[in-house]
Amino acid sequence: MKKMLIFASVIALAFPLILTGCSDRAEQQAEVKRLQTELTSAKAASEKITKERDELMTQVKTLTEERDALQKKVDKLDQQTISRDQLRKQVADLTGERDGYEKQLAKATQERDALQTRLTEEKRTITTLQQEVDALAKSRETAVGEAQRAQAKIEDLTTKLEAATANIGELQEQLQSAAVPVEEGIEAPPIEAIESPIIRSFTTTRPRIYSGQKSTLSWWVTDADSVRIEPNIGSVGALGSRTIAPTKTTTYTLIATNQNGESSVTRRIEVQ
Repeated sequence: MKKMLIFASVIALAFPLILTGCSDRAEQQAEVKRLQTELTSAKAASEKITKERDELMTQVKTLTEERDALQKKVDKLDQQTISRDQLRKQVADLTGERDGYEKQLAKATQERDALQTRLTEEKRTITTLQQEVDALAKSRETAVGEAQRAQAKIEDLTTKLEAATANIGELQEQLQSAAVPVEEGIEAPPIEAIESPIIRSFTTTRPRIYSGQKSTLSWWVTDADSVRIEPNIGSVGALGSRTIAPTKTTTYTLIATNQNGESSVTRRIEVQ
């Protein structure tokens, strides 16, 4: 296009010179006409070139836009590729974490099952122990009831024995103080000699106990002036019982005395 413009300018500048250089008017007109024709042709060519240039620019613009669009697609694809690689890495990381969690879950499940088994065994043990405790409690209640009934019976017998002992003492005193004349030919009834005390019984309800538990000592003695239990109990009646709670294994001794001697019996209570 620049060449055409330069050519047209050259023709325009040379036109006056050509006019002055030509002597023949006809020739000048013919030359002018020829130049005008060339100028018209040059203008048409210039317009054609301009039009082609504009079309080429439009095509270049279109191609540029298509190129930019394609470049955007390429960039987007690159970004997607990067994102895909990142997603793959994230998936791999998550898969590793999932496998780790599955291993931890399997281990925790095994531990839970083991604990569940132990818990079941402990429950069975507790149930067994509870049954034993209930049985022991029932036995204890039965034993306590029997002990209470025995204690009441012992107290009743003690009261009766004390009354009988007092009556015997009174009768002995009356017998000793009475002056009964002995008739000839009639023998006086023999007086029974008093021997050492007799310990009829000395028992304990529980020979083995745990620290803090209690046991009951029961005894029955005849022909005794005094009765005592050692250690830590002291003087007691001829018939009775005593509930005790020793803190360590202890041997208890029942000692009965009268004017003719002494009798003793021991009982051991073991404290676990």
